Amino acid sequence: MTSFNSLKSYKAKENTCLDPIRISTILKDLGVPQFQQYNLKYAWINIGGWQSWNPCEELEPNTKQPSLKCHLLKQWNQYILFPESRHEISKSIVLGQFVSYLRWDNFYLVFVSAGNIDGVLPPVQFVFNRHNNTVTYELADKGKEWAEGELQAKIEVFTAESYFEAREKLEKLFGSCDKDNPNYTSRFDSIQFLGKQPCGWESWYNHYFNINEKLILDDLNALKTTQNLINLGDFENQNVVFQIDDGWETALGEWTIREDRFPNGLKASAQKIEEEGYVPGLWIAPFIIDLRSETAKNHPDWILRNRLKVPVMAGYNPLWGANFGRYQPGLPGSFYCLDLSNDEVIEYLDGLLDKVINEWGFRYIKLDFLYAGMLWGKFKNGGSAYQWFNRAVKTLTKRTATNDGKPVCYLGCGVPFEPAFNYFPLSRTGCDTFEHWENKLLKKLNWNGRNSAYLNVKDSIGRAMWNKIIFNNDPDVIFIRKENCSLTTKEKELIATVAVMFGNQIMYSDDPAKSTSKEEIEIAKKIVEINEKYKNEEFSVKAIRNNIYNVASKNKNYQGIIDLEERYADIR
Repeated sequence: MTSFNSLKSYKAKENTCLDPIRISTILKDLGVPQFQQYNLKYAWINIGGWQSWNPCEELEPNTKQPSLKCHLLKQWNQYILFPESRHEISKSIVLGQFVSYLRWDNFYLVFVSAGNIDGVLPPVQFVFNRHNNTVTYELADKGKEWAEGELQAKIEVFTAESYFEAREKLEKLFGSCDKDNPNYTSRFDSIQFLGKQPCGWESWYNHYFNINEKLILDDLNALKTTQNLINLGDFENQNVVFQIDDGWETALGEWTIREDRFPNGLKASAQKIEEEGYVPGLWIAPFIIDLRSETAKNHPDWILRNRLKVPVMAGYNPLWGANFGRYQPGLPGSFYCLDLSNDEVIEYLDGLLDKVINEWGFRYIKLDFLYAGMLWGKFKNGGSAYQWFNRAVKTLTKRTATNDGKPVCYLGCGVPFEPAFNYFPLSRTGCDTFEHWENKLLKKLNWNGRNSAYLNVKDSIGRAMWNKIIFNNDPDVIFIRKENCSLTTKEKELIATVAVMFGNQIMYSDDPAKSTSKEEIEIAKKIVEINEKYKNEEFSVKAIRNNIYNVASKNKNYQGIIDLEERYADIR
């Protein structure tokens, strides 16, 4: 394993780019015999991704990377474009981030931006140039002034002769395994109270924004009394999560409770969830804000702005941003970022988390749209986004127990992987799933950060190597229901198989009172069977062509194929 460190002084108007290094030079330095035979033109490239919703796959040789831009709704480009990047993809240029690898058959060359394992350094983008057979390191460090000799990046590079050897070296690098150290502390200790395989129910993928107290409590009662995925599964020793997702708040950024929807407040709902034996969960998007919210109106100085004093757009959602007028300085439907360098903002968010945990009683906190904290603006206190992001997430996740001693954990979503992995051992590692195999409209718009069951499964496979090492991968929900869902039984079983093999959280979102037909109960039982069969296995996965993968268990008990074209998994 070799470290490539930059030690030069650099003051940049844009992101720092380090000098290109030839792949053959890296392999030679690593002592690889016949290093010249390994050329980027013939390599499968795993592109890693900088945040949850980035497309991730093993990119076939000579195949162009999926588009990272949406030309119709430009606000969406904030989601998956590496912050302030100077590079664009092409047939020759492939962009990867955090943990990426090159693969020639069973030989791996793995690149890891490791500056945040034991420090705080800017995220790194790997710019692979197939034509020149080089890699360049680009840093998301805009606004940072480097001192002479200051460490800018720490890149760990290693080779492996197999998928499992690559996983073992990642495990060693990230310190995720017990190495006979009596003082060893796992990065996953904070989520151990959820059990070996976290599981539960959430409101989003059936009800979406349209939730209320009665609906939530009806689902809570049905979860307890019907035959469903949780009750049929072997989760007796688990602390099962019951999570209220988006739709409870007055407005984005205004985290007060909608009294028309929750007349008794959220504390009453959390208490009822706890009384029924579940861990109360709640969704929040702490770094983004609708300019129509009272918070934005009362604190305009909390909004992140660019050098022209225009608010920085964080994305598009017609429910979260005005279409025009005084509260829409950008494109229609845009929502915006908070200035995380502002001490008042951090104090406000700290108080919000204290209220959610110690006043309302929630102990599983889903923190969403966190990528917005890495967007650059003219910060009130100067500096670079990655520095303020680190301070903010450290503050948000500092409560590991309630005031009365009950454990608390956090799920990162829309999360920048590299600057956040130390704070979010449980993280979403793919785009949002969908109750249909494909989102046809957004596919036509060529938006590759879209909600899609197909893309979600593809992302889960692409980041499989990380599971239980860097993150407890959350592959998103499994579907069983027939109502409001076009997925076939075969597709539902495929989604569940990939989630169990390459993730370690089982969640579902169906209305348990309505999924009681014989057909749906049989699907639930089949998924429970899949989970019991594979949950303790460690699987390798290797693309053999686009959308077709070979999989095999480490102990050689199982092997088979996953086919995303025909939409099935055949594992024996």
